Amino acid sequence: MAKSISSEERKKNLHSDRCETGMSDDLPIKPHTQILVLNNSYEPINVTNWKRAIVLLLKEKAQALSKRVIRLVNYIRIPFAKIVAQTPSRAMIYKRDNNKCQYCGATRSLTIDHIIPRSKGGEDTWDNLVVACSSCNVKKGDKLLEQTNMKLARKPFTPYNKVQFSLSDNQVPEWQEFLFV
Repeated sequence: MAKSISSEERKKNLHSDRCETGMSDDLPIKPHTQILVLNNSYEPINVTNWKRAIVLLLKEKAQALSKRVIRLVNYIRIPFAKIVAQTPSRAMIYKRDNNKCQYCGATRSLTIDHIIPRSKGGEDTWDNLVVACSSCNVKKGDKLLEQTNMKLARKPFTPYNKVQFSLSDNQVPEWQEFLFV
């Protein structure tokens, strides 16, 4: 019959493993790496550092699924409005548009362009921001697309889930089975 280990014994064992091995393979997660945090339902909700992951494991709020993935014990409800309503960052716009000008396809001297200019009421939203090279951005200026001969390569879109979107091209094999993009 398996003996149940108390939380204090687990902390002591983890501490002794850390001291004896110099933070190596005995830890349930890989030190000095980013760790994927899954909700209880196995959906990715965050990427955290390895130290925070250890704290979640010690507090028994998460369980290690592999050296680079932990899963929360209790389900965390994330309001849909919070997932969708997140404002885009410059880096996320570049990533969504594959670091290419959405007017001519250039990959150098890139900037962010407002499809509907701010001067005409355009906002900083996923649907109104695109990557543009500096020459296309200057050429378009503060005009609407209809007033120019320019066309977008593709319509800008709002990613369903910012975490899923940011992980879509990661290089960590252990994370691949948890990504649904």
